[in-house]
Amino acid sequence: MKKLFLGLAVVSAVVLTSCGGKTDTKEATEAKEGATSTEGAAEYAVDTTTSVINWKGGKTFDDIKKPEEGHYGVVKLKEGSVKVNNGVLESGKFVADFASFESKDLDADAESKGKLDGHLKSADFLDVEKFPTATFEITSVKALQGGDYNSEISGNLDFRGTPKNVTFKANVTVDDNGTTIKSEEFGINRKDFGITFTGGGGSIVKDEVLLQVDLTAKPAAATAEVAK
Repeated sequence: MKKLFLGLAVVSAVVLTSCGGKTDTKEATEAKEGATSTEGAAEYAVDTTTSVINWKGGKTFDDIKKPEEGHYGVVKLKEGSVKVNNGVLESGKFVADFASFESKDLDADAESKGKLDGHLKSADFLDVEKFPTATFEITSVKALQGGDYNSEISGNLDFRGTPKNVTFKANVTVDDNGTTIKSEEFGINRKDFGITFTGGGGSIVKDEVLLQVDLTAKPAAATAEVAK
């Protein structure tokens, strides 16, 4: 979610190469009613040991000669479930745990990582003390033919107490082992969710934040066994 600040020059350049120009920022519209599932649909619990949301963010500078900088990291999922009928994803809801939010590009520099993560968890960005979680509830799933993804998923992203409906493409698989959702990398505008911090010291935080959902859900019995 709003991970945009500081930066080590080499890593930042790599991050922003993948963070630039090819990803459209998704329109955030009014929240909609959650999707319903068919009676008898199978329910699968999110595997919180493997499921994450990957994020990227960046900043530019008043001095146009300075290269853009950026960061990337992960947020773990706290809980959630999906419902499937005859091999088709119908509904679901999952919760991101911002206590687990961290940057990964600064793993080799503990001091800088601590400062960055602390700032991103502050009221300037995530405001984790006030909003410790964010939720995503599926409102519709549409099958896609051809292309890189087999599904289009719409859902209410309730982030920092602001629910907005966003749509992204994903590959959804359903088999005997459970369900996986691996989304495209898509952008949201942080200002749609009340994050208005602009930067400082000649830097300008980008409005766009890139997200990528990597979710695995398993039958309840299998999930309980993993948790032991």
